[in-house]
Amino acid sequence: MSLTVTPVTDNREDPSIQAFAYTPDQLIAGVFPLVTSNATITGGAALVRGTVLGAVTVGTATAAAKAGNTGNGTITGVSAQGNAATGVYKAIVEAAGTNAATWNLYNPNGDLIDQKVYSGSGATAVFANDQIHATITDGATDFVVGDEFDITVVAGSGSYKMAVKTATDGSQIPCAILADDTDASGGDVIGPLYLTGEFNSNAITLDTSFTLAAATAALRAYSIFLKSAVSAADPS
Repeated sequence: MSLTVTPVTDNREDPSIQAFAYTPDQLIAGVFPLVTSNATITGGAALVRGTVLGAVTVGTATAAAKAGNTGNGTITGVSAQGNAATGVYKAIVEAAGTNAATWNLYNPNGDLIDQKVYSGSGATAVFANDQIHATITDGATDFVVGDEFDITVVAGSGSYKMAVKTATDGSQIPCAILADDTDASGGDVIGPLYLTGEFNSNAITLDTSFTLAAATAALRAYSIFLKSAVSAADPS
């Protein structure tokens, strides 16, 4: 295959002309100030400009029995939910009897957020609130008042991924718009974000778990406004 060489000289008078056609994607849909930033994009997927993102603000949760517990039951199925705070949650026996116990769940500030009661051999107390999920199961030796499980929640990574309503790591809350195509399918990468602005709802990419109305309402809290009156069709 032969390559045609185009000579370029130092003569600035050589005639030259170029033509470009600019076709905007119409993502930006207003004059509200745009605030941009770079952040880690995660999630193992290639995302396109205009994807609605959420931040990973909640990390993992682990549980351990308090040293000196009398009861030998177990705690399983422990996970942090979207509204979990970083720190140590405490599940403490408030009242106890034969194969029975009342469990109080306290957040890291010491506030009572949930209470579960079980009765019967092998019975369970199931916490399933918007902060902690966990199942405590009665053991061969009964729990007594003051027995405790500590549930430690660590902070999330702060990275961003496509907002999915069923997520439990904080990314279920839409809070940013991806500013350029970003491929995180091979691992975490740095990508650009819009943190505020007005955007064309016809040009965004939204996970199917969200309705446009729900995403619009959630993003408004972050000064991101979705407008539906702008067509995203090619203006040509």
